[in-house]
Amino acid sequence: MSAFGWLFERIERLGRSRSDANSTEDIREALDRIAGIAPQVRLANRYESRLGPLVRGALRYARELVDALPPPRDATPSAWADDAYLRAMFATSEDITSVIGQSHDLRTWFDAHYAAEHAYAVLSSRLVERHVLGVADEAGVVRSDVPRVAVSFDDKRMRICDETEAALRDDIVLRVIEQLALEATSRISAHEAQREALKETRALLAARMQMLGRRGAGMSGMSGASPAYGNASTDLTRLGREIAENEAALASLGSRAEGVEQQLGALADVLGDPAALIRVDRKTLRLNRMNLVVEARSDERAAELTLHLAHLPVQPPEIRAVQLVRVARRDMPAADGALDDAARWLI
Repeated sequence: MSAFGWLFERIERLGRSRSDANSTEDIREALDRIAGIAPQVRLANRYESRLGPLVRGALRYARELVDALPPPRDATPSAWADDAYLRAMFATSEDITSVIGQSHDLRTWFDAHYAAEHAYAVLSSRLVERHVLGVADEAGVVRSDVPRVAVSFDDKRMRICDETEAALRDDIVLRVIEQLALEATSRISAHEAQREALKETRALLAARMQMLGRRGAGMSGMSGASPAYGNASTDLTRLGREIAENEAALASLGSRAEGVEQQLGALADVLGDPAALIRVDRKTLRLNRMNLVVEARSDERAAELTLHLAHLPVQPPEIRAVQLVRVARRDMPAADGALDDAARWLI
């Protein structure tokens, strides 16, 4: 992409993003995405008008996160030698081809868009920082036992593909909304799991109550049978207290009929404070060619990289370095080569 082409696309995207977060169409699409993940919410009274303002705010926040991401870089082997970011991310130019070939999302997208020469995607990886002993020049003396920080990028993935940068950014915004809906759904699922556990406990307490009856509690104490062990009256008091606590815990969860409102409430909680779950931090590092961190006061040759670290509320939570990239169809290896790579990893 030429410099002018990128500039015009950037201006168009920024101009549109300022209005998108407030458009009825975006809010409608976001609500549809939410309902696709949590379909029961459609049963809530006036769910659209109740969630609409919260969705608007969440969209605005997501758009700010996505707009802050730097423009795409060409993820192509030919760019590796001149791109400090790609050199830090990939050990060799061939590694770029390998990651592209392992991306099922990219391959599927190119197969579905046979006329497209490029695809825009999200490159993500796990940033790893390790303390090692390395070589450094200290006051003109070269030492080999200097504590250094080595940086690597593991578990590299290329996912979420689209035809243009603007379309890709729009998709990421809606995926942030989807992730918030998933978080709300998981909270409700935990609620239901807790309810089932309490019901099982209640069944066990009921069984213990029957056992107490056989040991002399209540009217059974007038029969000829005598307790085999323990004090039935004391046990009955303790059991009554446990049953009361169990019923109170169940009542605090609400009835199943209230589940729709609870789901709406969970959605309102996460949409109302998206920053508590998803954020993107910046981290600036000066790295030499060996991916060792170089201190600012050092004269050692290094490239300054600004990483964007996305905090994702998945299970377990992840922090991944993210970068938008443009991938050329010509750099996608043949499917047979990708299968051979996969087989080699399995072996």
